[in-house]
Amino acid sequence: MNAFTYTMTSTQTITIGTDNGVMSLSVQASAQGGSFRITGNLPFANLTPAPVVLTNGGTITLSAFSPASPLTGIIIEWISGNVDILIGF
Repeated sequence: MNAFTYTMTSTQTITIGTDNGVMSLSVQASAQGGSFRITGNLPFANLTPAPVVLTNGGTITLSAFSPASPLTGIIIEWISGNVDILIGF
C-alpha cells in the first residue's frame, strides 16, 4: 500500500472520488484548536447527508473493503488549526 500524508493549515478542500482509488482515509484535527468538516454523499434511511464537524483531536478513519470499490463521495474541508490527513492507496 502506498500512502499520502498532508497537513491542512488554511482554507482547503479535498474531494475523494472513485477515480482517486483511495482504500483508507484517516483525518485528525489538532488537539490545539484544529477542526474540519467531513461530508458524505449517500442518503441513508430517507436522510440527506449533512456535514459533521470534528474538533480538538477529533478523528475519523474509513477503509474500503476491495480495490474494486474504493472510497468515494467524501469531502474534507479545513475550518481551523492543523488537520492531519493520511490516505492509503
